[in-house]
Amino acid sequence: MQMKTDAANAPLGDLLVVDDNLRLSGELSVVLHAAGWSVRCADDGESLRACMAQQAPDIVVLDLNLPGEDGISLCKWLRSTHPRIGIVMLTARVMGIDRTEGYVAGADIYLTKPTRAEELLAVVRNLRRRSQFCAPAVAPLPDQPWTLHIKDQRLLSPKLDMLSLTPSECLLLETLSTVNGLCTYELLTDKMGHTGLSDKQAKARLEVIVSRLRSKLAKFPVDRLEIKTDHGTGYSLPKPLAIKAQETKWGQ
Repeated sequence: MQMKTDAANAPLGDLLVVDDNLRLSGELSVVLHAAGWSVRCADDGESLRACMAQQAPDIVVLDLNLPGEDGISLCKWLRSTHPRIGIVMLTARVMGIDRTEGYVAGADIYLTKPTRAEELLAVVRNLRRRSQFCAPAVAPLPDQPWTLHIKDQRLLSPKLDMLSLTPSECLLLETLSTVNGLCTYELLTDKMGHTGLSDKQAKARLEVIVSRLRSKLAKFPVDRLEIKTDHGTGYSLPKPLAIKAQETKWGQ
């Protein structure tokens, strides 16, 4: 479902409010329209995508708790498809880890409900001003590497998707990343603590860990981090993997 105000060609720019609370989105529309914005509303992911197909707004005000596809997923999609758009998360979720997840997904600003109208107006005005002073990109950004957070046992994709790892999966990736090229079964067996096993048993354990890790990585087909097998010899990582050793404060 979509609603649309008639503030076409408003001086401040085009803004899209995404919230399934129609009373709240209607109130926000009135406030933003009165301040000089052209406002459209969407109440779920489907109507958001329909609005984006018609015309990409300057700023999206996005709720997290939406029917169907949630706000985090939609935020990642917006950031990957429209990297210069301003994204304001306006949500009732107040936990620190929710705020961090929002920023990791690509939000510029995270506001918790209830929010004063003056604060929201100041936020969207500043985002718009910032975008006007940003020079357009003249070249595509280089590919960003995957990042392994050792202390947290998490893997972060180039698009900032987080993947939880087991200790053995984390150690395997860490070992592969430190070798320039092929990492032999013997080296992996030593690093993984499988030295007391027979060669056949150690190799079987490695294959189980690699298979499980590949299944997790298969969820990210575009930015796939591939673990390449050299049959009879070992494994390698064709793509670089960045290592972050210190603990990351995800929830603050």
